[in-house]
Amino acid sequence: MAKINFADQLVKYRKQRGMTLETLAGMLNVTPQAVSKWEKGSYPDGDLLPQISKALDVSLDVLFGLKPEEQADPIKLVTEAIQNLPDTERAEYCMHLFYAIMSAYSNIQSSDFRYPKQLLRETYSQLKTDHELGLARLNEDMQYFCFLRIPPDGLGSYAEITDRLLQFFRLLSRRETLQILYFFGATAHNHLWSAKEIARHLGMPDRTVQEVLGELDRAGAIWELKVDGKTDGVYGYTHSVPLESILVLATSFINYLQYVDPNIDQWDKGAFALPDASKSK
Repeated sequence: MAKINFADQLVKYRKQRGMTLETLAGMLNVTPQAVSKWEKGSYPDGDLLPQISKALDVSLDVLFGLKPEEQADPIKLVTEAIQNLPDTERAEYCMHLFYAIMSAYSNIQSSDFRYPKQLLRETYSQLKTDHELGLARLNEDMQYFCFLRIPPDGLGSYAEITDRLLQFFRLLSRRETLQILYFFGATAHNHLWSAKEIARHLGMPDRTVQEVLGELDRAGAIWELKVDGKTDGVYGYTHSVPLESILVLATSFINYLQYVDPNIDQWDKGAFALPDASKSK
């Protein structure tokens, strides 16, 4: 059995928790240089050991190799890693995590699924099984991850074909609708615009803008300010994550997802289950 030393354990658990040298040093009120020295073989003062144990959420017996490694809770580890990262680094961590999750569905026996770097063409990873669908775009100019858990009776049981759904897609098919949505999407949170202001910014006829705004309001994509129950002709945007995701996914779809790596196909039936003929009788 390999000898376990404090320095190696300190590095291991710090990285598992998603902490930088600076993060751990700040929690212990010491300098990053001090933590670096510990990780190279020196030891901290004894009165710091309980704080290190608490910060890393691991017992001193494990840190010093006196007891076997405790069984880690992966959900807890991921939660702590994200909470300890700066806001600007969380998205990259999540993309790496999601890519590893999708890659783990493959038949390749590996515990080291690395996110691809310096992609020369538009690249996606795709997952399709009888129980879930996954899609991620990997290029740096736009990265996203989408994961769907398929209900036992198929996606159609949730995404039913309704008049309201058809009306929504007809609304999105208008250039003016997308221009107005993109305009709203570029504005600050809770910023309100009048129809005339939007028409002036976009160079559209007032009547067209008013018509589209009314339809977007009825669809729930924007909201009209009301004072004492009366409309005021001023509109705000809901900043809807589903709506903005639809636009991004639609762009990926029309680009044909030309290069997919990995492409994991482990399914026997489609995601939209066929209607049960017996129920229609």
